[in-house]
Amino acid sequence: MSNLPNRQQTFKRAIFIAILALAIPTAPMLIVGGIAGSASAQTVDIPAILGADAKGPPTFMTLQYGHQFKTDVEDGGADMSRDNAFLMGGHRFSLSDETSLIAIGGYTLQAYNFRGNSSSFYQWDDVHRMVLGGIVGHDLNEKWSLIGAAMYRSWGEGGADYGDSITGGLFGGFDYHPNEDFSIGLLVGFNSTLEDSMSIVPVPTMKWKFAENWRWNIGMVSVFDPGVGTELNWQVSEDVSLGAGISFQTRRYRLNDKTRVAGAGGRANRTDEGGVGQESEVPVFLNVRWKPSPKTTIDFLAGVAFAGNVRVESKTGGRIKDDDYDPAPFAGLRGSFLF
Repeated sequence: MSNLPNRQQTFKRAIFIAILALAIPTAPMLIVGGIAGSASAQTVDIPAILGADAKGPPTFMTLQYGHQFKTDVEDGGADMSRDNAFLMGGHRFSLSDETSLIAIGGYTLQAYNFRGNSSSFYQWDDVHRMVLGGIVGHDLNEKWSLIGAAMYRSWGEGGADYGDSITGGLFGGFDYHPNEDFSIGLLVGFNSTLEDSMSIVPVPTMKWKFAENWRWNIGMVSVFDPGVGTELNWQVSEDVSLGAGISFQTRRYRLNDKTRVAGAGGRANRTDEGGVGQESEVPVFLNVRWKPSPKTTIDFLAGVAFAGNVRVESKTGGRIKDDDYDPAPFAGLRGSFLF
């Protein structure tokens, strides 16, 4: 009975942190997602893997499938659903006692299904994303590390011009970790973006084990895709943990040069001429994690995507059409493996 007050205090502290975990990251998400806009879609692939255990096995692989269920596109004359399949692998090379290099490669299929109105502006299908990159980490001492990274990406609808789908970026930052339970850092990305000039995007990061079996992360959060957000985790047992979080996600890709809307009343057919498609949303999610072995992790994710928006632009970056869509439930399964 003597431990009961301590347990109550820990529980109240966890509830307080949970509220903060959903509230505080709103500002950085607005900065990175709202002000930076499409730049955030080009930024987050590489930093999303920085949480890998530097002392663990050097090779890793992640497989994921997710489905976002049908939702109505407001004023767009259509409804939309989406399937995501993701494969990523990487290897950590030790360059010295203080310096390591992580090389990664990844492929994502985003299969859209727009239905309802044959004259809708939103008619793209399978979108393909390929990412190649490398991260260099250097320990200055026991508490400070420097991070540098480079990324190459192709992101476009099937049949889109490959050369027009390529973007890239350079990243730099630091990580301060006074102990095993807390770290804080900042990454700054310099990116090329589709139909936009070079952009600069800051990404703050934090990891804090604030109580026994409780951990709070701010920075890169992966649902179907990497995004900027926050996640609170509770280690239920040695093999099972529960998580809850929120993330800002933007997908921005080159479209195939084809007719999207049939002409009417004598008007010519409209084509986007190989323009840009974009989707943004704010997923709120729950995550159940099972660790059947020290080198295998299985995640089941479910939640609802809020503030959804789809947009299509011309090849010169001018807005053709954009519409919000209703809150959309989603579910997904992810497996991570170390070798």
